[in-house]
Amino acid sequence: MASAVTQNMRRLLEQYQQLRGRNSPDGAAMWNVVVITTADAAQQEAFQQQIQDKHKRKELPLDLPIHIVSDPPGPRIGNGGSTLTALEFLHSVYGDSVYGLKVLLIHAGGWSQRMPSATILGKVFAAIPHGEPLYQMLDLKLAMYLPLIPHLPPGVFLVCADDFLVYDLGQDDNWAIPSTGVTALAHPSTMEVGRSHGVYVVKDADSIDTSKTVVLAQCLEVLQKPTDDLMRSKGALLKSDSGSLEFADGICMEGDVVYTDSCFFFGVDVMKKFLNLKKEIGTVSCEIDAYGDFLQALGPKATDEYIYNTSNISQVTSDLRQVRKQVFAAMCGTDIHVLLLNASQFIHVGTTKELIHYFSQDQTFQSQMFLQKDVFNCWLSEGPDEMTQRGDSTDSKADHSALSAAPDTGESQGCVMHSVLMRSSSFAATCIMEYCHFEVPVVVQENTIVSNCQWLQSSEDKSLGIKSSTLVLPSETFLHTVSLLHEGTSHYVTIFFHISDNLKMSTAVSKLTSLPFLNRTVGSALKHWQLPESIVSSHVKSSEDKVSLWTLKMYPGAPTMTESLQMALDMVSCVRNECSLSCALSLDRHVFFSLADALALKDVSTMLNFRRKLFDQIVEGRPEISA
Repeated sequence: MASAVTQNMRRLLEQYQQLRGRNSPDGAAMWNVVVITTADAAQQEAFQQQIQDKHKRKELPLDLPIHIVSDPPGPRIGNGGSTLTALEFLHSVYGDSVYGLKVLLIHAGGWSQRMPSATILGKVFAAIPHGEPLYQMLDLKLAMYLPLIPHLPPGVFLVCADDFLVYDLGQDDNWAIPSTGVTALAHPSTMEVGRSHGVYVVKDADSIDTSKTVVLAQCLEVLQKPTDDLMRSKGALLKSDSGSLEFADGICMEGDVVYTDSCFFFGVDVMKKFLNLKKEIGTVSCEIDAYGDFLQALGPKATDEYIYNTSNISQVTSDLRQVRKQVFAAMCGTDIHVLLLNASQFIHVGTTKELIHYFSQDQTFQSQMFLQKDVFNCWLSEGPDEMTQRGDSTDSKADHSALSAAPDTGESQGCVMHSVLMRSSSFAATCIMEYCHFEVPVVVQENTIVSNCQWLQSSEDKSLGIKSSTLVLPSETFLHTVSLLHEGTSHYVTIFFHISDNLKMSTAVSKLTSLPFLNRTVGSALKHWQLPESIVSSHVKSSEDKVSLWTLKMYPGAPTMTESLQMALDMVSCVRNECSLSCALSLDRHVFFSLADALALKDVSTMLNFRRKLFDQIVEGRPEISA
């Protein structure tokens, strides 16, 4: 029998499916307004185009207002700064009537440095292996909190774009979220999880009935990414005589347990405080964190010590400390409650390894979210002849016109979404492929993510009826092709790295060769590519500058997606096999780009057109979808 959590997730997904492509029926629980924040005006335009596409395809509730609000130009302002900007926008549009609305605020403006497949088009539009047509994270965000809406007064429910919440509210409806102050959702977690999240110090934690599905409690203090000693000394741990704790829906947790954060609600009184704070600050020009700055100022035991801790700030500006003091002054004394969801789990999918784990390995999560392995794809059959490995000279005729079902790979199949592929392709159980088009059979090895890639047969091979060789995509690799505009010329650039590479790790430019890359180093890669350091560091202006895998120009531009992917695979292969690239590749003739360049030079229209064509091909090949 399915757990209560699984049953609840089924209900809310079914409820949302009934709202998709329709006007909300009278009395249906739905947000009055949705706001999605972006990092800049270019990302705002990309988001708006994708919202328009989803409306055309009837993938969203038709009568739900969705606003895209961009951060102002200048330094990063964090999701706290974005919150203030979004509230100012809402008040300018709705006036004081905004205080009667239930608002869903989705922060989606990050760079997605740990999951670059979402860097250009946004985390909130990341593919989810569910639904026909394919769901995106925005669909999940709209579905995920539907059971909470009837319990909410007017105010703002703040969430991020790269996480899931699986939960059950039980049968007891005798509770409500307070209309004033802040109410944060809290989830039982291990201390290990607590070290990298916000942790709530709950009043009278020892007397909480953890068997109850929902408990509304007072919060004394909020800790951000605390040490074990700090969690203990602050009284954040739930104590147990037996060494384990039982929670609702049969959930049992061993060892020390804490309540950790996910999303939070704030009422009209806090909305007004934020609007007054925005007037006081004026243009936000420093990084404010909605969790670190807003929540740590709350609770009777809150202090301003965190103001002086900048370890989690990506860009420390001269006015940061003063603005944090203003935030603390505005928020100090505001009530904070926690809604303890004892039958829940908060799941972050913002990194390559998290994505692989939850979409291809964690069967419990996949069952709870009704995720699948083969979602919204078109499979082509090649004809009776056997395919050959890439590089094999065997030629034979092929017929790529016939449509077929997905590969019969059983439980071993990886997660494949929104793609047009050959039926004879094969996928390791721990690989993920999305938004791809391959006219050749492909073998995707374990722990590999392939996004927005294409491999087309040459027109000459097609005219001669030559069968293409099988393309092998290496293990432990991230591959993602982006479209760029540089000095009036279009380029395709395939980003590649080992899934364990840290794109944020920085070092002095003089030590760039020491950066870990592809299970080797940048220096090793440059040696095998016969590429001078001056090319990958050509953007550096001073010897004191820092560089990282995010800023190094290691990715050559190409005129087609196929050529771009081919160069990427050759470059990966020569590093892993410790051999030199063929002189025929002539890397020195190409313009090189970094991930930072990709963000700045993104050609959103070309990328969206590629996905639109894929959508049309899939629908044409799957008549049951368009019926």
